Amino acid sequence: MKFAKLASFIRDYFIAVFSFLLIFLLTLFVYSETKKKAEERSAKMFAFRAEQITQAIDKRMRDYIQVLIGGKAFFTSSDTITRQDWKVYYETLNLEEQYPGLQGFGFAKAVRGKQVQQLERRIRQEGFENYSVYPAGNREFYTPIIYLEPFAGINLRAFGFDMYSDSVRQSAMRIARDTRQPAMSGKVRLVQESGQDAQAGFLIYLPIYENNAKPESIKDRQRLIKGFVYSPFRANDLMTAILGDSLTDVDVEVYDATNLNKESLLYSTDTTLYYHTRHNREYNELNTLTIGNNNWRVYITSKPGFGVSADSELPYFILIGGLIISALMFFIIWSLSNVRRSNRLKQTITDNATAALFIIDAKGYCTFMNPAAEQMTGFTFEEMQEKTLHDMVHYKHMDGSPFPAEGCPIRNALAIIEPMRAYEDVFVRKDGSFFYVSCAVQPIVESGSDSYAIIEVRDISDEKQAREAIIESEARFRTMADSAPVIIKVMDDSRNFMYVNKQWIDFTGISFEDTINLSWTEVVHPDDIKGIEAEFEKATATLSSFRAELRMRRFDGVYRSVVATNTPRFGTAGEFLGFISSVIDITEIKEAESKVKQNAELLQKLFLEVPAVVGLVRASDHKYVLANPLYRQLYGNRPLVGKTIYDAHSEEEGEGFFSRLENVFETGEAFIGNEIPTAIDKQGNGELEHGYFNLVYQPLLDAAGEVEAVLLFAVEVTELVSARKELSDTNDVLSIKNTELLRINNDLDNFVYTASHDLKSPIANMEGLVMLLHDILQGKLEPEDMQVLGMVQSAINKLKGTIADLAEITKVQKESKTTVESLSFEKKLKDVTADIAGLVQESGAIIRTDFQVKEIMYASKNLRSIIYNLVSNAIKYKSPERRPEVHISTYQEDNYVVLEVQDNGLGIKKEQQHKLFSMFKRLHTHVEGTGIGLYIVKRIIENNDGKIEVESELGKGTTFRVYFSLKPAAEQLEQV
Repeated sequence: MKFAKLASFIRDYFIAVFSFLLIFLLTLFVYSETKKKAEERSAKMFAFRAEQITQAIDKRMRDYIQVLIGGKAFFTSSDTITRQDWKVYYETLNLEEQYPGLQGFGFAKAVRGKQVQQLERRIRQEGFENYSVYPAGNREFYTPIIYLEPFAGINLRAFGFDMYSDSVRQSAMRIARDTRQPAMSGKVRLVQESGQDAQAGFLIYLPIYENNAKPESIKDRQRLIKGFVYSPFRANDLMTAILGDSLTDVDVEVYDATNLNKESLLYSTDTTLYYHTRHNREYNELNTLTIGNNNWRVYITSKPGFGVSADSELPYFILIGGLIISALMFFIIWSLSNVRRSNRLKQTITDNATAALFIIDAKGYCTFMNPAAEQMTGFTFEEMQEKTLHDMVHYKHMDGSPFPAEGCPIRNALAIIEPMRAYEDVFVRKDGSFFYVSCAVQPIVESGSDSYAIIEVRDISDEKQAREAIIESEARFRTMADSAPVIIKVMDDSRNFMYVNKQWIDFTGISFEDTINLSWTEVVHPDDIKGIEAEFEKATATLSSFRAELRMRRFDGVYRSVVATNTPRFGTAGEFLGFISSVIDITEIKEAESKVKQNAELLQKLFLEVPAVVGLVRASDHKYVLANPLYRQLYGNRPLVGKTIYDAHSEEEGEGFFSRLENVFETGEAFIGNEIPTAIDKQGNGELEHGYFNLVYQPLLDAAGEVEAVLLFAVEVTELVSARKELSDTNDVLSIKNTELLRINNDLDNFVYTASHDLKSPIANMEGLVMLLHDILQGKLEPEDMQVLGMVQSAINKLKGTIADLAEITKVQKESKTTVESLSFEKKLKDVTADIAGLVQESGAIIRTDFQVKEIMYASKNLRSIIYNLVSNAIKYKSPERRPEVHISTYQEDNYVVLEVQDNGLGIKKEQQHKLFSMFKRLHTHVEGTGIGLYIVKRIIENNDGKIEVESELGKGTTFRVYFSLKPAAEQLEQV
């Protein structure tokens, strides 16, 4: 009984039940697919977040490595990097703001064995009296920290720490040294940690080799290692700086190396380590980062509620909504079924519909059409019933060819009982005209009756024409824009790119797709952005056009000068839509204008300031067109321009001048003459003065090859001719005197050499006799007598020193050829200071250097002798009232390299300074010496075409300046 009632209900309300089931099943399908898509979207979102976090860490660590490479480049660019230089470099980089999370930026010097003590003394002399390398102990190799910025706070704890003493740090430093690549250490405890807020740490090292070398073999790299630029990191501070506040929906764990045990944990956002627990989270991902020859494992898990949003709740809303719609549809169709034969309702709906409605039976005949359909087709309902709907309005194509009913999608939709939506086609009116339509077909099969279809038709002719017009207009615009000889770009009101033409792509090398996502500031020179931004703001506020010159980056990275004309765009309602711009490359124009201007200025300057007589005579009338100041001055400043050469000069002045010039006018061949005798009336009183000139008469030709004018160029050489005659006479006299002086000089050198050589033997005998006498009389003489013997021995020693100095003088004077080589001032100074280390240490002297010129071509022993004498004298003649300071610097001045040695010692009286370079002259006698050192220095310098100068003030100090002649390397080598 119940089954029969249910079957009857279904039969009577089949459509309502079917609609309910159809919509409900569709709802279940949409719900399932939407939920699946939401889960896939959440999974993709998590994968994206995980990749984003991993890439952020990787990018920041590579940025830090670039910072270290910059530090290495800073060391490479200079032979000497001071602590202040390092501090200024660090502050200039602004690392704390640009790269937060960096604990420090420092340099650890490679030191071997006993060099540690020298390093400690040097740094203590810089003012760090308590500096020492720790941990203590004797090791073969040390890498103590000597520079570290910021040099404050907890970083001070690391000052002097030998990182090579720690095995983990040592392993990373060895890898960096042997591979010449950055190396990151494993997990360590930084020496900066004080126990409060302790964090895991690690370091990154970059090796620096001696003399900026790039050794190829591992053995050479180990031998030449100079030190390491490095940065320490506190893991929590670093990760917080990298990831910021972006970890609200995920947890991150970072492990050192490939082991994911708790001992290798560097950083975790949660106290619970989800990799080591049974807490199952919906999403997780394990990534690997390779940084500086070391690996990190990054384990990322989603927090509860990850990806929860309005979209994630959408499947449930769809399910509920579908159930509601299914129920509503059931009751609607149930109601319609009860009143489906109500003609009044049908007539009301169809008569007021704006779209044409047709109902066709299974054979395709129209059984109903509303007024809109009659108006659209021109047929009445009675006319439409004569044939099938297809044969009335759909029987042919626009080209006139027949359209078979078998191929009609509308008939087929009815045949296969499949609905059709938004089908576009062409119908035919009663008058034979075509019009575009959009059709929707809904086949209907009622229980116990034939099937039929409801067809909704909309006339879309106007829309179609509008779309085609828009497409045609856009195609026409693109063709015109791509053919234009300028760059065209269209931007919206936020200055985002909407369109660029082919010229833009050819110029920038950026594709259309990439340009759409590009900011205009990325192709404009950084110095021009601020000005263009201001122009945009002003034009946007006033909705006006503007023109601007700027520099835009071409595809090869070169910035080119362009002029951009920007015009505002407006919509149909007058709303502002943005700017359309045309851009023209004007680089060549600007360069040409600049060159023309430079050439004009150069020609004018050349004409006015050239140290020669210059004039221009026109060929047509032989009149002066131009005459520079020297030309007018030569002729007593009398007027020349505008006069013919015959009016401007007398016959005596024109003798030879007129004929030479006329010949140039006639033949068009230039005249060049040297030391031509010329008569000139300089005072304008008829008295001629005779001189000699080098002359050039250069014809200037027009387009037809005819002489248009002649350029007169003359240089007076009267004094040169006279001087050459006098020089010839003087040379004869000097030759005689030079021969005589050479003979005298050789005699003097031979005498000094013979005297120093012949005196050695008797002095040696005297020294032997004194020593023998001292041995014989030892214990037999009174102390006063023994003191006399000591004084005799001292006198003999001084005499031996004097003879040695005489021999050295002779050697310097005879030395005409020495081997020159490229020498480093710094290395030569280190050699000298090593020899006088005792003197430096005893006096406590401070030696500061500033070598702007690093090297010089010079004889090694001569340069050493110069530096040795100047530096040792600066320390020996120190003031007892203050600690000695010696400043040594080099720089270039004109054609000299200048070595300057400045001290704060005793100084020299001005009236005694002229005696300073004399042989055996000593201005201070409280220090032992022979007074010959500066004489030898002066002879060495002058023998090599140099000079030495001294400035001194008594009680304040002395400055010596040695001027080394700058000769080309080839010329210096020729002297060897």
